[in-house]
Amino acid sequence: MSVDKSRNISVIVVGGSYAGAAVAKKLAGLSQKGYPGLVVTLVDQSTHYFHAVGFPKALVSERFADKCFLPFSAFFDPSRKHQFVHGKLERVVDDHHIEVSGQSEALYFDYLVIATGGKAPGPINVVGPTKEAAIEEISTLRSALETGSTTLVVGGGPVGVEVAGFIASKYKNNKVTLVHGGNRLLPPNFCDSVGNAAQTKLESLGVRVVLNERVEIPGDFAYASHIGQSALQGASGAEYSSDVQILAVGFRVYSEFLAPLEEQLGQKLRIEDSSGFIRVLPTLQIDSDKLPHIFVAGDATSLPMSTKYGFKAEMQGGTVAGNIKRLIDAGADSADNAHGERVMPSLSKWVDYVDATLVPIGPRLGVAQMVKIPLGNIFLGNLLVANLKAKDFMIWLRKGYFPYH
Repeated sequence: MSVDKSRNISVIVVGGSYAGAAVAKKLAGLSQKGYPGLVVTLVDQSTHYFHAVGFPKALVSERFADKCFLPFSAFFDPSRKHQFVHGKLERVVDDHHIEVSGQSEALYFDYLVIATGGKAPGPINVVGPTKEAAIEEISTLRSALETGSTTLVVGGGPVGVEVAGFIASKYKNNKVTLVHGGNRLLPPNFCDSVGNAAQTKLESLGVRVVLNERVEIPGDFAYASHIGQSALQGASGAEYSSDVQILAVGFRVYSEFLAPLEEQLGQKLRIEDSSGFIRVLPTLQIDSDKLPHIFVAGDATSLPMSTKYGFKAEMQGGTVAGNIKRLIDAGADSADNAHGERVMPSLSKWVDYVDATLVPIGPRLGVAQMVKIPLGNIFLGNLLVANLKAKDFMIWLRKGYFPYH
């Protein structure tokens, strides 16, 4: 069967961070390469992309914080029909429509990509709907760190380690304590020597590191951080008093928008626990044979926590874009197949084959792991991390996505 590649095709990508931006940019490019009817709509609840990876430095540098925000208005070529919609995904109404806040009508899609991300550990999840509001959010926390004398960071994963390191490096009069529930810092996918090296380097900056301790978080705390004198209780009975508390623990996913679709299908699309993670197939399609045209990428997926890194989310975005192109080429969405047998081509499976992580500890120190090779105590670890990540957190890689100023 001949497939008309010039047909009208609507792709909606919800979430404009690492995974979503990669999908939207790659598919939008197809409209100039033989798919003139392809229209990509990018939906995000903020007017600006936020380079969340760079938050530890943005927290202590007003100038760098400003650079971490890039306008979605500059994402698409204005001469094309693609569009950015500022709003929050409220409901997936059915298998071809979503409702977005601020929109008077439901939006139709032939293909949907859910890249809504998660509330990752720590205050990297700025929630302001505009750049100005988000900058103010970060500035308020920065001011508290500047004037405070004690800071408690709860959680010793990459975010907690990076945040503690940058605070201690910048604010010498602010005594930082990092409390972690494990017997060493950093997640299990890191070698023990890397976690131990991270502790040594934090302590060289004056950070007090407490391991094997769990802190009870009051219910009235903001999700990511709290400003104000507070004494938190540890499971050991110890008390941790501080002027500022930064929570770099836990991982939440907002996926309640799937409830209407789950009810229609009579099928759970999310993990049945409090995480909210969305079940996916190896192809990153949502785990339902009735929804082969809906994909999930990035932190919202049910993939292991070891995949919850920005560069891996971007790689997932590339896999999703390629699979949608295969479905388009096969005519999976065409009118000819709407009432007949759906054409399903072979799709690519996403494989987590990259093991490379850089963890800056302030601007000059850091640890790294490359293909299970630990770079912790040696000088090369500091040099590699300082030059590849800590300097600008690779913001230059993101600017190419927003050329239409």
